[in-house]
Amino acid sequence: MPSATSNVSFTINVCNSDAPFLEATLRHMLPALNHPFSERLVAYDPGSQEGKYAERIQGSRNAIEAILQRLLDDNVIDRVDVIPWTAEEQQRILRTYFGCEKIDLKDFSGAPIYQYLYALDRCQGDYAFHADSDMLFHRAGVGSWIAEGIALMRQEPHVIVTCPRAGPPQARNWLEKLTGHSFETAPKEKWRRVDFTSTRYFLMDMAKFKACLPLLQAKPGEPLENSLTHTFRQKGYEQWNLTTLDHWTIHPWRHDENYVRYLDDLIWAVEKGVYPFRRTGHRWDMRTEGEHIKEWLTVLRKHGRAGPG
Repeated sequence: MPSATSNVSFTINVCNSDAPFLEATLRHMLPALNHPFSERLVAYDPGSQEGKYAERIQGSRNAIEAILQRLLDDNVIDRVDVIPWTAEEQQRILRTYFGCEKIDLKDFSGAPIYQYLYALDRCQGDYAFHADSDMLFHRAGVGSWIAEGIALMRQEPHVIVTCPRAGPPQARNWLEKLTGHSFETAPKEKWRRVDFTSTRYFLMDMAKFKACLPLLQAKPGEPLENSLTHTFRQKGYEQWNLTTLDHWTIHPWRHDENYVRYLDDLIWAVEKGVYPFRRTGHRWDMRTEGEHIKEWLTVLRKHGRAGPG
């Protein structure tokens, strides 16, 4: 098992639309991960959002800068890097990671490519843990899955990325929905291989990552996560995820008014391992828009949270 001083960078990407939830999420995230990171970095993009991201509730640069300053003052994070948009820096990052400057800075939907790679480029650790700024993490007990993930990557030369389980249990069929109980058998193996590397969150072996460069695109304009997945597959590397319920993560489907209103209660639920077994959407997504918030409010109110129905 790696020592507590394993050299691991923590990095997240932040933009102005994160203002409604950023502070609460970051103050949750680092204790939930429970690892002594060698550095805790924020890569901040003050520019306007494009594509589907322009539809989100927008914050302001002043709001984000005030939040980040409080996090710095309280020693939640160590440094904020404002992402530069000079042609020289863009070209340097694209040459470093793709070996070519003719790569779109964002994918077809407006999702970051250059910004994510810039954030990774600023990391000094032997391993880098990256998460989107809205991810929520559950941890049972006093351990950290990050130490276990590092141990696995050291043991298995072909494993380049490790992650916790994606989401808590969810009713999968009519019988589980009817009874409200899971009939899923306990996995035989603690880790399992997955076929896709998401940029929502990952723990990456940086030496193996650098050995993969330049990154390969299967299609022009594709999301960075597609390029990572394609490159790892071509270079013989794999991602493995935890199968146990000691550690899992969940992602808000929308940053809607319901999500922001009940954010403190939803964070409490994830930290305590409280969730609706019968719920809408994928296991790894938290649906709060419209009537879907009721699924979460029902279980919250059973635990004395979120006020009366």
